[in-house]
Amino acid sequence: MEGILLIFIGSVLSINGIAIIKGYDDKETGIFNGIIGCFCLIGNIILMINAKESIAYTAIAQSMLFTFTYLFLSFVKIYSLSGKLFGWYCLFVFFNALFYAYYASSDIRMVVLWLVWAILWLLFFCTFSLNIKINHLGTLTLLVGIVTCAIPGLMMVTNHW
Repeated sequence: MEGILLIFIGSVLSINGIAIIKGYDDKETGIFNGIIGCFCLIGNIILMINAKESIAYTAIAQSMLFTFTYLFLSFVKIYSLSGKLFGWYCLFVFFNALFYAYYASSDIRMVVLWLVWAILWLLFFCTFSLNIKINHLGTLTLLVGIVTCAIPGLMMVTNHW
């Protein structure tokens, strides 16, 4: 299930990156974020119901950081909100991502993924809460979506991770 969720997280990050680059409509972007956020929420609820070991809850908690990112961002985009509180949530995700990078120290692949995600979410904090313009944020978001989410997700679902 984690691989499936990562594929869709990769899709929403990619779409968000393209929307930033091209300046596409916020409401349309918001709807896509809401769809993926709801999909991830349902997937995580299914995982939670079926969890047999405490390690499963760690994966669910990790995935929910992304889930709430896209649900929150969907409201920011659809309702034309400032996004300042969303940015502060991204700072919360940043610190969690640093913790999970440390926690994953036995798997260098996951350490790298969590550190890349931490950097991206820190940049989202700077953009939304501090109003700092980040050059090439759209390109970075698109690349992170493909390289750290979609590709690993595809590898996971095909047992090549």
